[in-house]
Amino acid sequence: MPGKEIRRTGFPDALLKIVLSQVTSLLLILSFPNFNQGWVAWGALIPLIGVCLTTKPIRAFALGLLSSATALMGIFTWIFEVPGFRFYHFLLLAIFYGLFTATWCAGISWFRTREKFISIFAPAFWVALDYLKAHAGFLSFPWTTLAQSQHTHPVILQISTVTGEYGITFLIVMANAALADIIFRRVFKPAVVTAVLVGLCLLWSGYTLNKPLQGPRIRVTVVQPAIRLAERKTVEGRAASRRRLEQLTREAAARHPELVIWPETAIRNLKQHPDLIAWLKKLASEIHAALIVGASEFVKFGKAKPNGKMRFTFKTREYNSACFFSPTGKMLRPYHKRLLVPFGEYIPLASLVDWPAWLVPVTFPSLPGKAYQYFPLSRKTYITPVICWENLFPTYVRKALDDKAQMVAHLVNDNWFGKTAAPEQHNMASVLRAVENRVPVILASNTGPSEIIGPYGRVLAKTPFFFRPGTITAEVPVFEIRPFYTRYGDVFAFLCILWTLIMIIRYKAAPIVKTNANKT
Repeated sequence: MPGKEIRRTGFPDALLKIVLSQVTSLLLILSFPNFNQGWVAWGALIPLIGVCLTTKPIRAFALGLLSSATALMGIFTWIFEVPGFRFYHFLLLAIFYGLFTATWCAGISWFRTREKFISIFAPAFWVALDYLKAHAGFLSFPWTTLAQSQHTHPVILQISTVTGEYGITFLIVMANAALADIIFRRVFKPAVVTAVLVGLCLLWSGYTLNKPLQGPRIRVTVVQPAIRLAERKTVEGRAASRRRLEQLTREAAARHPELVIWPETAIRNLKQHPDLIAWLKKLASEIHAALIVGASEFVKFGKAKPNGKMRFTFKTREYNSACFFSPTGKMLRPYHKRLLVPFGEYIPLASLVDWPAWLVPVTFPSLPGKAYQYFPLSRKTYITPVICWENLFPTYVRKALDDKAQMVAHLVNDNWFGKTAAPEQHNMASVLRAVENRVPVILASNTGPSEIIGPYGRVLAKTPFFFRPGTITAEVPVFEIRPFYTRYGDVFAFLCILWTLIMIIRYKAAPIVKTNANKT
């Protein structure tokens, strides 16, 4: 089998491999906001694959871990804006999430000695690891996946109505592996197969995007109030933010929206203030539009001490909620956020693990909700809310829609991260959720950017600024159809996991193929 070594430059072999692994890190950083050059992802993995093709598994693992850590540092530049976050927190984060890339690199190194076409293994293995990363319990964090790097290219996204975002990731990794097969192994068949597969997907996507949109449309408005952290801490600041919310909403009412959405925790402690509830009911009835309001709700509960006496300790906890007010001023049962942020809104395994104070900062614990909620916009049209990072999880959003909702309201407040790339990175996942389920996603952000995303992944309206108040309005089409992904879920991801296992079992006992690449 033909092979090609990557050390012919006069540099020490180990140093050259480190440099190449860091080239992949740089290219991945360019693929996401701040830089947002998603096309780069289609070749970003080639240098790292080249390293794995000429390196033993243990060294490939180490280089993959280093490459992932560097990419994470470049993409997550915002993470040190999080209160209480320290460098050792980042180190632990980089090690854990780097294990997925490192394992993939070790797998490529192991597989290259048993099969000349690395592209038949690499994409399925990456998807399998991506799926595990998104379902790792309280450590799950599917942020800036390869598929999300394509959020500005609707023609690439349409396959996700069948495969979920995992299908897009598969194509990107397959393209990288096929090009690496050409460059480092001088084999061309995988590139031909990949080109045909990607071409067919693009043709189908083009046909889908050019079909005329049919069905009812709903005019929606997003209010971006730009409430600063300092405003939340004083009575005067909270009153000023409420006046701003009302002013922006009444100005937007001149565009006659049927639905107005405020961002996450726009109103504080709503349940304990009947005057605020009355104000919101009146506002909804006066603008003749449904109103979805992000609100916190503080609750107190007591627990008896087991000392034989009727003594109680009282604690205050918070629901992160989305409240609905109909155009007639009726308030429905709110939605309470169900997927809480670990170590931010709750302490995982608190009853089993005594987390050290240097590792886990003091948090104000929240309570998770127990059920999805559906807010009626008409007799047949419903919208379901998701809050904060719930949009990152495809399975959660798919199940939230069920057979009832035709739209998603994503309420978010990313002002903790300042004027960084974090909000743009966060928003990418909502574009994928829209396409996967063929529904509009109305993204209401406190400090921006807010977006109204159509069911094909096109951003129909977007606030072009951070930390400035404003509104956006657009008409969104509403479909009754339920695409394959919404109905059946992650079938494609399961097939990739199955294919990976088959490949490992098949080649585990296979003889090692001698190539020039095996010498290093």
